[in-house]
Amino acid sequence: MINLGDLDGRFEFFAVVTPDGKIPTVEEDSTLNEPSVWYTSPIGTIAHLSDFALVFTDREDASDELEKFRGQLPLGTRIRSFSVVVEEFDESLDDSDEAES
Repeated sequence: MINLGDLDGRFEFFAVVTPDGKIPTVEEDSTLNEPSVWYTSPIGTIAHLSDFALVFTDREDASDELEKFRGQLPLGTRIRSFSVVVEEFDESLDDSDEAES
């Protein structure tokens, strides 16, 4: 893996996920939102999720929030671990590939 400086190439995050694949979201005052607005989009947009969804970089934080809301979440809601691999690519290679086509 290429060393990208402060971005180390791979990182993990933890999300509270319902059995049907939704990530619960919270209001600004930490009140759980109505299930119809829980997060269901692709995980690839993780940058903004930690502002309103039960997504964390630390497993203990995820566990704490799961316990806090457990009584309001569907049976079988768990913490799932996700990992992301960051790869650097050279745009000039993409340009030359297109030129050859």
